[in-house]
Amino acid sequence: MSAAVQQAAPAAPATTRFTQWELIGHGGSADVYKVQDQELGVALAVKILKQDHQRDRRYIESLRREVLISRRLRHPNICPIHDLYEGERGVGIVMDLIEGQDLKGWLKEHRGRLLETMPSRIALLKKLCEALSVAHTLIVHRDLKPANIFLLKGSITNPVVMDFGMSTPDDMDVNGALDGGTPKYMAPEQFTHQHPVDLRSDLYALGLLGYELLTDGQIPPCSLKDVAKTGALPMFDASTIPPPSSFCAAIPPALDRVILQLLDYDPSRRPASAAEVRQVLERTVLLDAFRPAEKGAVQIATATIAADTYVVGERSGSRPCDQPERKVRLAAFRVGLGPVTNGQYRAFIKATGHRKPALLDDPQFGPDSHPVVMVSFEDATAFARWAGGRLPTEMEWEVAARAGQAANRFPWGPDEPEVTHANIDNVSNATTPVGSYIRGTNALGLSDCAGNVWEWCANDWDDSLWKTLPANGELPVSQAAAEYKAIRGGSFDSPLVTGRTSFRHKAPAGQARADIGFRIAFDG
Repeated sequence: MSAAVQQAAPAAPATTRFTQWELIGHGGSADVYKVQDQELGVALAVKILKQDHQRDRRYIESLRREVLISRRLRHPNICPIHDLYEGERGVGIVMDLIEGQDLKGWLKEHRGRLLETMPSRIALLKKLCEALSVAHTLIVHRDLKPANIFLLKGSITNPVVMDFGMSTPDDMDVNGALDGGTPKYMAPEQFTHQHPVDLRSDLYALGLLGYELLTDGQIPPCSLKDVAKTGALPMFDASTIPPPSSFCAAIPPALDRVILQLLDYDPSRRPASAAEVRQVLERTVLLDAFRPAEKGAVQIATATIAADTYVVGERSGSRPCDQPERKVRLAAFRVGLGPVTNGQYRAFIKATGHRKPALLDDPQFGPDSHPVVMVSFEDATAFARWAGGRLPTEMEWEVAARAGQAANRFPWGPDEPEVTHANIDNVSNATTPVGSYIRGTNALGLSDCAGNVWEWCANDWDDSLWKTLPANGELPVSQAAAEYKAIRGGSFDSPLVTGRTSFRHKAPAGQARADIGFRIAFDG
């Protein structure tokens, strides 16, 4: 080929392997981008050091360690890293693109749903123990925390541990290496250097993470989260830390014990390995969170209705479902003087970890003295069981609201309500403190039987209930999750007629509304 021809031939254009850079995450020392790998035809992630760290050999070395560690550790719950990146964007690493969210975001989204997500939270801890058991054959992570645990497709049962760049092989000279660690989750020895940083430091971080996970975001007093301000470690005794079960009654003693052992100041008193912790988790059987509360956990003032024959229903009226008037026999029972309040429900949530109603923190609906609302039939039943009681049947509710007197069309007697009798018919645009309407209190001392909130009853809705009652007048209570349940009493925004003691209504069992609450009953 002639020189002229050679000179005319254009040079082959340089190809750019990674394209379509999209920023998807920020960190203290690096940013993460989603890219398209043109050579392999797949989407990947590239973590690029921030400009300030591009020439710091410690950060460069941390990236190299991540690649080397990943090549030696293969586990489905450890993020795979493929290679170093050096290009126009700077210095970084190439790794799998993991779509989903980190555990920190998941915890925030699921705040107030501790009990219903407890099995998944324990499953996550098991997976973390599996990953750490593998990792600890070679390295110590040194910065285990929710932000470094990514959830594949947002699933808490499919975690991936990230950021092994601060990890330290047991045989590595760490002089000049990055200190690593986040104070909030850091083991005391990482801060004081009084003990070697080894796998037990990761176990301390696992304990703190586990405590946060099992208590719906509570941070134990042993955390070093304020150490930057105070310059000193918090003084604590692990035995004085409130156990996770004090935030969720479903947590058994063995799980309490292992979490608190992980948080021991002395590394030698912590569990010996992640595998040992996993064995405890494997044997964990959640308790019934709604078993009756310890005496004194919640105070429910009650009135007693004696065993007797009582009148329910209406002799005549415009609504067939309220008719006819019938005599029913009831066994003795006790019933709450008022609807369950927000304050009482807060005690239930704190003890059991049950989900928090939507308006519990609302300034208008959420004060302690107001009736709890936005609770489904299931929520009301759970509270009643925890308090050692149950929901009243429709017959019991009506007899109690009438104070046992057939002539009481309203709780206080036969007369139509005035504005001082009840929070009904839009006298107020929201709930009011339980017992505020003293003139509306009946002869047994029951308040709020008309207005304020509708109240769940135990039985399924039956439009023809009074017509079909058996001769003995006993109402069988269905335990099935029927679509509609009976509600009684009217609410703050319902018409006056709903405050009649005989007025019957219904609502879907799964519905949570701002005008529905409940009171509870007890046998005998």
